[in-house]
Amino acid sequence: MKDNNLLTPKQVAEILQMHTLTIYHYIRQGELDAIRLGRSYRVTPEDLARFIEAHRTNNTGKFTGQRRKIRHAF
Repeated sequence: MKDNNLLTPKQVAEILQMHTLTIYHYIRQGELDAIRLGRSYRVTPEDLARFIEAHRTNNTGKFTGQRRKIRHAF
């Protein structure tokens, strides 16, 4: 994986058209997998795709995905 493929929470927020604080909330709650580097987070495109798929709704409006844990990089 190349370093330039990692997305900041701000970039994820722009892609999803959400507020940056909402993205941080999803990361802290374990709903969006992220890599913690020092005091900042980065999200891989694959983790973002899994998050989107996990939050897809079926025709009844119910969530079809499951929550996931945060991964930390040291």
